[in-house]
Amino acid sequence: MLSAAIISRNEESVIGRALASIRPYADEIIVVDTGSEDSTIEIARQFDARIIERPWTDDFSEARNSALSACRGNWILSVDCDEELLANNAVGGFLQSLAANSAEIAYVLPIHNTLTNGQVETHQVIRLFRNLPDIRFSGPIHESVSTSIHRLRPNSTVSIAPFALQHCGYESLEKNKKKVLRNTHILLKWVHDEPSNSYAWYKLGLTLRAAGAEKATACLFRSFELLVSHDDRHSFAFRDQLIEHLLGSLKGPDLPLASWIKAEADRAFS
Repeated sequence: MLSAAIISRNEESVIGRALASIRPYADEIIVVDTGSEDSTIEIARQFDARIIERPWTDDFSEARNSALSACRGNWILSVDCDEELLANNAVGGFLQSLAANSAEIAYVLPIHNTLTNGQVETHQVIRLFRNLPDIRFSGPIHESVSTSIHRLRPNSTVSIAPFALQHCGYESLEKNKKKVLRNTHILLKWVHDEPSNSYAWYKLGLTLRAAGAEKATACLFRSFELLVSHDDRHSFAFRDQLIEHLLGSLKGPDLPLASWIKAEADRAFS
């Protein structure tokens, strides 16, 4: 049995497409709505989704974990309202085979992001995983189940599923501005609550950089400082991207720092 888990808030323009794309494959759809004032919930009910209403607390993991707790399937597919499952001939057979799969704990899905300029960027993230109480999202934003999965199976590798998701959330400039403001608010609270969290500083730096804020480089630099001093720094998957973004953000009087950053990275990860 496959459960699809989704969280929503005022997503009437996109949630129908998302649910239509997963309805042929999911045995149940769980929608946790965090305060929609439009027709989001009514649209979700048209797809026989089970609706759970809860207040928004500026914590994406909390909302997503509420959806996971309601899932009854053996496997869970986590999808956003502005995503669509890209169907192909392999999807149905692959998802049916999960019932007999005793080896894998999770799968990575390629996410194709359509940008405002029409270009498409692809990244990979764990979105299909076993329904286990120890697998939960963490982080108030840019949340992921990867930490809990690696805690369960420290040395395991995660295979790539033979299908992808199409994400259209970056297509609207106006929607992007609202997302940046919302994300900045949550990220500022995150680094305040966890000032030693390198990943939180990294994500804050990227968000401020997207908004053209001057403090973006300082946030990326703080993330780098915390990363290279961390006892478990080799396990941080974002380190190469962090160094690339940090070096790319240096300008003017900050440019001489590039040599020091490269030397510190070589020392820390060699």
